[in-house]
Amino acid sequence: MIRCVIIDDDAASIEVLSHYISKTKSLDLQAKFTDSIEGLNFLVENKGNIDLIFLDIEMPEMNGFEILKHSQYDGALIVISANHENAISAFETNACFYLQKPFAYAQFLKGIDKCKEAEARIDPNAYSKDFIFVKDDRLYKKILFAEISFCEGKGDYISLKCKSQTYTIKSTISNFLDKLSGNPEFVQVHRSYVINLHYLTDFDSDTAVVDGKIIPIGAKYKEQLKNSVNFL
Repeated sequence: MIRCVIIDDDAASIEVLSHYISKTKSLDLQAKFTDSIEGLNFLVENKGNIDLIFLDIEMPEMNGFEILKHSQYDGALIVISANHENAISAFETNACFYLQKPFAYAQFLKGIDKCKEAEARIDPNAYSKDFIFVKDDRLYKKILFAEISFCEGKGDYISLKCKSQTYTIKSTISNFLDKLSGNPEFVQVHRSYVINLHYLTDFDSDTAVVDGKIIPIGAKYKEQLKNSVNFL
């Protein structure tokens, strides 16, 4: 199910959208707001549990673009507006679709299909044996595993240290390990660190030097590291 939220100061528009969502089996309406600030607060607290937002642009107190900026929401988006001049700005936000008010169910359904197509076309979790896609601002960037020297876990986020830059994304160490699909070049050496053996220059019983950074080795991971390298 696609979890949806509506933020629109037009009560009639919300009523129409709510009706269309209830008629579409793949959609589940989580919340709806006529107050833009209440909608923003909900997104900040729940954006990880929302798959799609129907967002009006012109609203009092805070417009739709400001809501996106302050909430840092980066999921699927359908922009709704009575002003056709907002169409170009809508697509600059990477919206999947623009709904011009008033709209019929056929147009609504076309927007949903566009969101599904976009998700299938660029999957943020897509990977192969050689690369992975990560989200950087509003773009999905392809990163070769060979370019990642280590991964550091920081709560609900991980940092991937690469040759050109460091990417911080919302994920976990365990999820990163899953995406590696058993890649033998990567070894977990600490609950918060996974290293690429190609960038390992030396190590002792407590620390490893990877790409110039000193990384701690957890007691439970020492044997795993030793078993992953060749000794003379």
